[in-house]
Amino acid sequence: MNKWFLVVLTGLMAACGADSNSAPKSNDTVNGDKAKAAFEKAFDGMEVTEVSAAPIPGMVELNVNGRESVYMTEDGRHLLIGKLLEIKDGEVVNPAEKRFEKVRKEGIKTLDPADMITYAAEDEKAEVYVFTDISCGFCRKLHRHIDEYNAAGVTVHYLAFPRGGPTTEAAAAMRHIWCAQDRAQALTDAKIKDEVTQVELTECAKPVDEQYQLGNTFGVRGTPAIYSTEGEQLGGYVTPEQLLERLE
Repeated sequence: MNKWFLVVLTGLMAACGADSNSAPKSNDTVNGDKAKAAFEKAFDGMEVTEVSAAPIPGMVELNVNGRESVYMTEDGRHLLIGKLLEIKDGEVVNPAEKRFEKVRKEGIKTLDPADMITYAAEDEKAEVYVFTDISCGFCRKLHRHIDEYNAAGVTVHYLAFPRGGPTTEAAAAMRHIWCAQDRAQALTDAKIKDEVTQVELTECAKPVDEQYQLGNTFGVRGTPAIYSTEGEQLGGYVTPEQLLERLE
């Protein structure tokens, strides 16, 4: 089992689940009319919002309700739900993940440091971007070691990703954290002490909703979701030692 596959499996096991998932699409032109019609007929109430080429000849990729990606034969008879992996030159490759990396790398470049909650390493060797939810147990576990990540030279930039969406209690609490005078301390209090101070919500609360939407475009499936500056997925909860190894 190669290193990439281990990283993905570890990330899935050490993350709190999200309610939705989305995937960047190929720009290839395909004729998926039969597949689209067959899917929508079989699954009443579900809408295929986009059809694109799949890596497998004779199949198309369907984006359902703007969230999930499934694969279907062009004739609409066979359906595949789940990750589609490719073995290329003896290595296991996730084509969708490769497309995500490009999307994330460009998205990370547009981030405003003022919109994130950052715990900076004094002797910085690397930066990571972590989508987090204060109600997630693995996120709390990661944050208990934030000083260790920093001591290892890793600067952690937190972005908000309330897994249940913008209308949840976690999302409401995170808006107060993002509007706190000392946001880093407020986030620590929420994760370690389960304490959230109610403050006035103004423009400072907007990044919570914006980062949740960004997380969906990044393909965040659970929290914590850790990414490098290059958009590479580094997993869910990992120790400082594991994180440094993956960054290297």
